[in-house]
Amino acid sequence: MTTNHLMIIDPAVVKPALESFNRIASIAPYPVTYHLPALYGTTSLRMYNNNVRGVIVMGSAASVNDNNKWQQDISDIMIDASSKGIPVLGLCYGHQLIGHIYGGKVEPLWSGEKKQGERVVHVKKSEVWGESSSGPLLYSHQDGITKVPPGFEVIAESDLVSADAIASKTEPVWGFQTHLEATQAFVDDHNLPVKDATESFRFGHAILDKFLSLIHI
Repeated sequence: MTTNHLMIIDPAVVKPALESFNRIASIAPYPVTYHLPALYGTTSLRMYNNNVRGVIVMGSAASVNDNNKWQQDISDIMIDASSKGIPVLGLCYGHQLIGHIYGGKVEPLWSGEKKQGERVVHVKKSEVWGESSSGPLLYSHQDGITKVPPGFEVIAESDLVSADAIASKTEPVWGFQTHLEATQAFVDDHNLPVKDATESFRFGHAILDKFLSLIHI
């Protein structure tokens, strides 16, 4: 029987976000499993889809509108978990996937190449994230949620993206367009035009770590 665990799903199609996973695993007070469905298939998702107590879906160069087979498997896990009251967090691609599967709309936010760098995000006051706060966060994307799904609300915004984070009104589901999980490896691998991302790491990790505290093994 699979031990109670946090399931981290990395839909990377080029290079896994291993350093981001390692940071989460090193501070989580419970077991964490890591899955790479786009690169290595969905067998591990099925093997470990028992006793899941939390789900994090990270970023990807893929689009949720591609409707890949492995994307459907991720979606099934997210919907099943949230319906049971298990916390689910989507980051970048994961955020867009939440918008996609719950009835919202995901489209390119601008023409041409994806944009990337650092932007100031304003997070609203909530029981989960605490008092309202603002800070820099790292981003690298072209698509975004252009129509918030029914039953969800915007909980963070920026000058660049109006729905920078969303939350379900009835289930423990949250999505952030920015990369809360980012580490220096993410900056280097994506060639982000950011000289010093220290404050972005601090602000993003603080939000992500609050999610980790919601998980009761």
